[in-house]
Amino acid sequence: MVASLASRGPRPRSVVAYSVEAERVVAWLRLPAILLIAAGEHLNRPDDPVWYPSPEHVAFFVALLTYLALSLAALLVVYVRPLSPRFVLATATVDIAAITALTVTSGGPFSESRLAYFIIPVVAAFRFRPAVTALAGGAGIVAYLVQAFSHPAASQPNATRFIAVHAGYLAWTGLAAVTLSALLQRRTRQVWDLVETRESLLGELLTTEDRERQALAENLHDRAIQNLLSIRHELEEASEQRADSALERADAMLMDTVGELRQTIATLHPYVLEEAGIAASLRLTAERAARRGGFSVGLDLDPGPPGPHDRLLIGAARELLANAAVHASASRVTVKLFRTRDATRLLVSDDGAGFDPERLSEHLVGGHIGLASQRLRVESAGGEMEIISAPGEGSTIVIGVPSDPAADGERRRGGVGLSTGAVADRP
Repeated sequence: MVASLASRGPRPRSVVAYSVEAERVVAWLRLPAILLIAAGEHLNRPDDPVWYPSPEHVAFFVALLTYLALSLAALLVVYVRPLSPRFVLATATVDIAAITALTVTSGGPFSESRLAYFIIPVVAAFRFRPAVTALAGGAGIVAYLVQAFSHPAASQPNATRFIAVHAGYLAWTGLAAVTLSALLQRRTRQVWDLVETRESLLGELLTTEDRERQALAENLHDRAIQNLLSIRHELEEASEQRADSALERADAMLMDTVGELRQTIATLHPYVLEEAGIAASLRLTAERAARRGGFSVGLDLDPGPPGPHDRLLIGAARELLANAAVHASASRVTVKLFRTRDATRLLVSDDGAGFDPERLSEHLVGGHIGLASQRLRVESAGGEMEIISAPGEGSTIVIGVPSDPAADGERRRGGVGLSTGAVADRP
């Protein structure tokens, strides 16, 4: 059973960037629109012989095939190349020009193709940019009016009123699309403000934790260990005057305590991570957890270069190892760390009791917030967390985070994926 935690999108340059996802949706929507235009042309000319079409019919299908070819090219571009404002402007211009050409060659103001002008403001609204939507809608209305009044069919009775009513519908649709675009843009701003606030709070929380851990480690070293060593010195003097097995046992217990405190200090203090790297810090954390939890641990750690989220991964590993000992009663735990150019992935797997990932919310209500807090931290760092578990079948937790801020930004724009499943499959 798998619980996959999706990542979020990027903060745009001007609130909302030219969204790759939106452009792909628009590119796909053009294709059925072209089919509808072709069907409308058949309704306009049901009696035209296929073997001897009129010049207007030929011009219509030349324009239609050209539009189809350009639409397929745009569909390919949005999947293989980065987008830019120029691309969006070019596609909007092609839409208006193509629809105008199709309308002119199929009846002008009375053509079924005129209905395609409604597509223009609706498609523009997908970009979440009210100004672009208004410009596109206005250009569509102007294009319709120009071709309609210049077409010979404009001389028919009531043509002017028909054109005016249709232009009014186009204006209403354009206004509705602009309003929708503005609402979407405002809500997107609000969502990203909340995301940035959460990231800021998380960063402050992690910084505070680091300071507290460092202070605790230094206090333990400067006070607790020194006091214990002083007691040991006193015990040594006492044992010289009177040998006693109790004193020897006390001395042994003191030395065990000193060793445990030294290990705790090494785990808490950021020095190990900063100087020796994440692999050494993970090894120390895992071996200490194995001794305390009574399980064996297997390590496969790629040292690699430092990453911006190494401390987050260390904290996550500490929490997952503690869960394996306390909640899963595991006898064997595996810890893996892999780095690529774009992502760092941590895997912690155990052979313990396992659980149902779909019932995580119940554990949260019961006060078990460890996994939930780690999930929040990973997602706030632009990463993903995958939980693979079932009752009685052990657990595997896979965490993927960006290897560097540039990769994080590129991934959020759609160029990089953090596929966590690849870690679990790696031998």
